[in-house]
Amino acid sequence: MSYRITVKSRLPATMRGQLEALLFFNAGQHRIRQEIEATIERYGIPELIDDRGWMHVQVAGIPEVQCLFAVHEEDGRARPVGVVVYVRDSFERITVLHVGVATDYAYGGPYSGERVLQRLMQQIRQVARRTSGIRHVEVAYRRSRVATA
Repeated sequence: MSYRITVKSRLPATMRGQLEALLFFNAGQHRIRQEIEATIERYGIPELIDDRGWMHVQVAGIPEVQCLFAVHEEDGRARPVGVVVYVRDSFERITVLHVGVATDYAYGGPYSGERVLQRLMQQIRQVARRTSGIRHVEVAYRRSRVATA
């Protein structure tokens, strides 16, 4: 059976439970728990919002947070397998606030070769290149590593 991974800017509300699993109950969170806690303290807690049948992620106190979702599509079914939550937090920078990758797509999983997180980050870099003034893409979990757009 053939499948494909697509990157989308929104998800139907029917995928709420799967999105919750990616963001809030991710099996890999324990590895970067301190970084996640520091990011939440600095930016706020992510919250899932159903907006007329479509899921969005909001972060308290930060307007204009955006998301990209990696979706596994096969035989007419779809499920989110990756998410990045990001914001333009200064004129020159986009910061990735939160990430989540399904266990079977993470390092060591049967679909790890799909490189879901790298695909999502590549899309954010493309957004940065098309956006006037953006010079950097930063991941909040890894403040010491700053990538140039």
